[in-house]
Amino acid sequence: MDSKRVTLVLPERTVARLEELKNLTSTTSVTDVVKQAIMTYESIAKHLSNGVTFYAVRPNGERIEVEFMIDVPRQSPSLKVVS
Repeated sequence: MDSKRVTLVLPERTVARLEELKNLTSTTSVTDVVKQAIMTYESIAKHLSNGVTFYAVRPNGERIEVEFMIDVPRQSPSLKVVS
């Protein structure tokens, strides 16, 4: 696998958050946390661009729409009539 080194300049608080996520997810490195975050971001962005809406269910049973801060062009959901 070809690799390319990228240098990021991040505030200390962001680095601390990455370390917290590394420990929470039992990942081996901050680099792995960033890789997984990019894959997750990509997956969510693709779903959003296909018109998918995400929902969460609160403990009381209330269903709420989950909003992501990802700006992608969205397709309208297509409905198919099945007879």
